[in-house]
Amino acid sequence: MPGTTTNLAETLKYAYGVKKVQYMFNTESPTYKALSKVKKPLGGRGQFIIPTVVQNGGAFTGITEGGALPSTLAPDAAEATFSLQEYVGIYDITWKLIQDSAGDKFAFQQAVQMMNDGLENRILRNLNSDLLDNGKGRLAVLSAADNDTVLTVNALPRCETGMVCDVMDLTDDDTKIGDSRTINGTDPIGRTVTISGAALSGTAAGDYFVIQDTTDVTSQSPAYHSNGWLSVVSNANPAAVVGNYGGLSRATAGNEYWQAVLLQGSPAGTNRALTEDVLLQAQDAVREKGGGKINAWFSNLAILRRYHEIMASERYLALSKPGVISGGIGRKGAGEDAEDGLTPYEFSGVPWHVDPFFNANVVIGANMDHFFLGVGDNEVPRPISEVFDNIPFFRQTSSATFEVAWYFQMEFMSDNPSAGVQIQDVAES
Repeated sequence: MPGTTTNLAETLKYAYGVKKVQYMFNTESPTYKALSKVKKPLGGRGQFIIPTVVQNGGAFTGITEGGALPSTLAPDAAEATFSLQEYVGIYDITWKLIQDSAGDKFAFQQAVQMMNDGLENRILRNLNSDLLDNGKGRLAVLSAADNDTVLTVNALPRCETGMVCDVMDLTDDDTKIGDSRTINGTDPIGRTVTISGAALSGTAAGDYFVIQDTTDVTSQSPAYHSNGWLSVVSNANPAAVVGNYGGLSRATAGNEYWQAVLLQGSPAGTNRALTEDVLLQAQDAVREKGGGKINAWFSNLAILRRYHEIMASERYLALSKPGVISGGIGRKGAGEDAEDGLTPYEFSGVPWHVDPFFNANVVIGANMDHFFLGVGDNEVPRPISEVFDNIPFFRQTSSATFEVAWYFQMEFMSDNPSAGVQIQDVAES
């Protein structure tokens, strides 16, 4: 295994039977890929305003012959305002690596490509994490109090080895239970994250990991993250560290149009089985609330397995041959891998998307015509040499290294949050 710059250059040069360096971890970003199909640039100062009619004008009523006319009603409107969240990515590359690999054109190309690919993987993974979450940018959430250095979390960890994270107290989004801890390892199957330093103390269920110094009521408010499914498709305001979505308070009477439907267990927080009836309730709620029709479902893999069980139980025998009941539920066929998480499964003809990193015990249904990404001048994260004029790709530092910086602006936007529904408390086992 290459442990020095020289060895790395040799690895890149000879490639050992593969065309490029292999990434031995999950590099998927399905939610980002699904939402980035529609991008809207925010011009000017990166501001975007969505005017919304909240009360129709005029009055209509029956009257008697020659009767008095009714009083008119003035129309009313509100404005949702959005601004973009800035993101930056950066890596450095040593002069020695550049010089040692420069003797072979292939090795040099591979060296730069490896660094670019690695950063791009990290950028897309982190953007994907933001778009899944509630505006706080959580990378992992403790499933229970866990005062240790190997912490059990409630879903597939979104953090990666080498990242520096804070472990935040859910009760105030301000107290750092773990400050600037390096991620020493993650166990995707065991759902654990190993951190540097001493064992944590005072933890509780719901405490969460974030990228260092990006979510903190005192010094980073609003958080340095985009909104995500959980804060956009919701009937309540996001946490104070995030701020009201679109600048509109969902708690204000008359602003019910800005609330999405939330379906919970009974009582809330109690997991219940995924059923056809629950999914039909969700579809009907979107139609009743927002006048739309769900055209995409999103969940994690465990919930998709529960959905498969629904189909497995809906079987009949015809001429001694098993078959699946046609109609609302089913699979379209074998299917193929899709970058946006599209699976062969569908419900009521609506495709089902899966993101392995999706939030635990949650299903989102949405009319995707109303959900999109706001972006800056560059629609995808790119090196600043491609974003701004006359900026070199390599930037000199005070050390024997060059830096390469990437830049991106993004926000998860919706012109009608009630075109989505959030189903919570869905049992995964």
